[in-house]
Amino acid sequence: MDHDNVAAFAAICAVSYLAGEALARVRVPRLPVYMAVGAAVGMVNSSADDAADLALPVFNPAMLFLIGLIAGSHLIWGEIRPQLKPISLQVVGLSICVPLAVGAYVFFTIAQSVPSATRLAVAILAGSIMLALSPPVAIAVVSEAQAAGPFTRFILGTTVVMDIMVVSLFAVAITIAKALLGRSATTSTSGLAATIGLGIGLAVLGGVLLGLLLRVVVRTTPKTPAAVLSGLLAGLGVWLVNATEGLARSRFGLDLEIELLLVATVAGLLVANFSRDRDTFAEILDGLAPWAYVVFFTLVGLGLHVDTLLAAIGLAAALWALRIVGLWAGSTAAMAVAKQAPAVRRTAWRAFVPQAGIALALASSVSEEFPKIGPLLSAVIIGTIVLNEVTGTFFLRSALRANGETRALREVLD
Repeated sequence: MDHDNVAAFAAICAVSYLAGEALARVRVPRLPVYMAVGAAVGMVNSSADDAADLALPVFNPAMLFLIGLIAGSHLIWGEIRPQLKPISLQVVGLSICVPLAVGAYVFFTIAQSVPSATRLAVAILAGSIMLALSPPVAIAVVSEAQAAGPFTRFILGTTVVMDIMVVSLFAVAITIAKALLGRSATTSTSGLAATIGLGIGLAVLGGVLLGLLLRVVVRTTPKTPAAVLSGLLAGLGVWLVNATEGLARSRFGLDLEIELLLVATVAGLLVANFSRDRDTFAEILDGLAPWAYVVFFTLVGLGLHVDTLLAAIGLAAALWALRIVGLWAGSTAAMAVAKQAPAVRRTAWRAFVPQAGIALALASSVSEEFPKIGPLLSAVIIGTIVLNEVTGTFFLRSALRANGETRALREVLD
């Protein structure tokens, strides 16, 4: 391991932390500051890319796992159960309106020189990618704002469910796109569905196993050692996911995808719902969360494709605006059907603007899978995702404030 790169990455994180704390005093959210510092350093210092390349495979998955634990700790069944109907309707509303708004724009605007079948394939792929949300950002903003209440639980529940849905929908979209382009799929539709189901099943199983280990750690260990052991279990979770995916490819020829965030969310959910030490677990995560957020979102900033955004800023801005239209339409209709309060109907869509890792990963896979049309589509989508990353935290915080669930507003109301 390159010690210079380790030191460089540590220094970048330190600057992010100090900048975040300084601006938090004037009520600027910390998370956009962390991303901005990472992006700025990445633009002016080429060696920062080496530091990011080192940190991404080592620290990023572990931080993502910790963020997933925090997500699971918020999903207490007794509190989520009353939200099942609005969550389900919200997922349906977004899954219809966002792909329609985005897909129509892509079909009629981008890549006009290619055949209609190709444009339709591009539209389907773009629509499925733009449906992706960002559980890490949602969890981090909720944690930073110390938000609590039914609206917060609704937002977290919907975001986590959508994360699972998008992986499956994108796999279906890839299959349809390949058929439209006259390419035979690598697997049959039934085989693809089985692989997706296996990945989700293994993620749940891994989450249960790690959750049981966490229960033992929280119950039998003082807080400080328990925090250290929780970090080590995050590393173990990352290793298990990578090892299982590698074994599936080498031994069985399966291109298996196990969602790390789902593993961690299940583990956190299990401890929060089936342990007498729920409060202790929450205190441990509260101590780990600030460090996880600094590292994770500084890395997000270092990985921002600022040059790509600038090259495709016009198309990306239009796609960003149309995605918001889709979010607004789908959410407003869903909340009306669910008979939610007027404030929720007006503002819920704002909570789903953030995008991050999974959307970027899907955009990158499009470029690899479709070398002729992929680069153009990937460039526009990555530019849009960057805009969603930059603006999403502000939209989400405004939704929480509008529903009176941030700590400051709860204290005023009380």
